[in-house]
Amino acid sequence: MKYIMKKIGIITILNVNNYGAELQAFSLQYKLRKMGYQAEIINYLYYKNPDFVKEKKSLPLIKTTLKNKIKDFILKWLDIYSSSKHPVIAKLRKKRFNDFHKLNTKLSKTYTSYSQLYDEVHEYDVYMVGSDQVWNPNNGTNLAPFFLTFAPKNSVKVSFASSFGVESISKQYYSQYKEWLNNIDFLATREQDGVNIIKEVTGRQAEHVCDPTMLLTKEQWQGLMKPYNSNSPYILLFMFKNLNYAVDLAYELQKKTGYKIIRVCKNEMPVENDDKILNIRDFGPAEFLGIYSSASIIITTSFHGTVFSLLFEKPFYTITPQSKNNNSRQQGILKFFGLEGRLLKEDQTLPDLTDISIPYDRVTPLVNDHRQKSLNFLKGALE
Repeated sequence: MKYIMKKIGIITILNVNNYGAELQAFSLQYKLRKMGYQAEIINYLYYKNPDFVKEKKSLPLIKTTLKNKIKDFILKWLDIYSSSKHPVIAKLRKKRFNDFHKLNTKLSKTYTSYSQLYDEVHEYDVYMVGSDQVWNPNNGTNLAPFFLTFAPKNSVKVSFASSFGVESISKQYYSQYKEWLNNIDFLATREQDGVNIIKEVTGRQAEHVCDPTMLLTKEQWQGLMKPYNSNSPYILLFMFKNLNYAVDLAYELQKKTGYKIIRVCKNEMPVENDDKILNIRDFGPAEFLGIYSSASIIITTSFHGTVFSLLFEKPFYTITPQSKNNNSRQQGILKFFGLEGRLLKEDQTLPDLTDISIPYDRVTPLVNDHRQKSLNFLKGALE
């Protein structure tokens, strides 16, 4: 009898011009295909995508606060401003993101609205919600699609490394979250906080699994990168917005090591005018992997920046801004691997930089073990 591969449809966050989001989306479908499944990403545009069509049905569970509306407006304005000031750079960056997905990512047709997604007759054997903050109650959109409510009633539904992005959710939303979560047959979340939330809301025991990017080894990622050639060692700054503490730390490390500083960024920031820092804004995912792999030291404010620092076995520091309420993601992963000392808050004094090495002879086996346990969950859910 001829073996027929199961077809898996994955919904996640994609096409938001963000290295972490694009690489985690790619990772899960890539690994599933390597496992022998016909996996593709259901290309449902995230609400922040400029082509997403907002409808009454897509309104969020929690009304967007004025503060968040202003924040979203500023971020959108920064994108427009940066693109208009540096059109060649913006065009090249977009092309590199698109090229990466064309080469590496299997996508379904595009769904630009909630109605389009729900009107479609989907024909997958398994429906899977992937990672990133797909379950964050503060997202400015209806989260129902990320609980697979568009899937046929009796189909197999799986979550893998789906994240709430917060330590807890308000009890007033427990009823809705319970209904959503109980629509999923196999539950796995990225943070221990997520395991705790699911237990509290539904009474069910979810699996704690790794971020999809950790499903690939360092060597597999290096096979996908475009190498970055530098004639001297460098400190890599990777952050979404300017954080003076991170820049100060980079300069202190430069005094200790003599290394140059490179910053991978997206939009215009104050350090643009600092000729001691090389700013790179036009890299796509493959180039990002290359510059990460070759860095001597990394300073980041990003969750996925932390993950790739671990995967590439780099000395690093993760900085969390005081104003952020979703720092639990960085705290959680560093605690899990026994590296709490690598987490710095912007209001604390700079750390002692006498020895910045990390005991990867201890950490990497933990990463490998977490990867294997996560793969075991996937295999069990899909058999």
